[in-house]
Amino acid sequence: MASLQQLTDDVKRWLNRRDIESDIPAWVRMVETEIAETCRTRAQVTFGVQNLDSAYITMPPSFAAMESIRDNTSGALLHLVDEWSGSWNDFYEPPYSFYPQTVPSPPANSYRLVGDCVEFLPHPTPPDPPDPSWVPQQVLMGWYMRPTPGYAPMLALELPSDTNPILERYYSIYLFGTILQGAVFEMDDDRVAQIDAKYQQAVTRANLHKQQSDYSGAPFRAELVGF
Repeated sequence: MASLQQLTDDVKRWLNRRDIESDIPAWVRMVETEIAETCRTRAQVTFGVQNLDSAYITMPPSFAAMESIRDNTSGALLHLVDEWSGSWNDFYEPPYSFYPQTVPSPPANSYRLVGDCVEFLPHPTPPDPPDPSWVPQQVLMGWYMRPTPGYAPMLALELPSDTNPILERYYSIYLFGTILQGAVFEMDDDRVAQIDAKYQQAVTRANLHKQQSDYSGAPFRAELVGF
């Protein structure tokens, strides 16, 4: 099993330096910031079922980006809209046969990201006064995790024995990313160019693996929403 200790040893061998061990944790943190911004791999995806009894759902600190949101009953995808859009009000599509209530609000069919929250549209509005027969809409949420201290399985690498799914499945991302930071530290322009190409290739291949696995070799199909 890959670990931070193995990564540290490999980086020292690649750079042929034994005096950089105290610098490597900072380089790893910079790589993990890059991972959060650029990597969208299978290893990062997690899912959860959420009852929509509030307009806003706060995402965990390990949240990096949304993968998809589906209605857990019908399987219909919710549409992602921009932060300032108000056009979601036009997307109501009755009948709402999957849920017994049509009042006080129809099921959410769109969402947008606001800060560290997901806002569901139209806003779920639980009955007031409470109605025991009210059934909240359920959605299946999939999102990409970022390496985060204390959040297994996507742990940020801090202790020598620490590991996470990206380190185990896509070791070259961590390896070349950390070596790249070391080359920048050493102001070795030739090595920076060489290792940056390898790092970008590792990230691209990992992301492409996710895309290919989504379709499993099936022809690409696009769903066009009417204007």
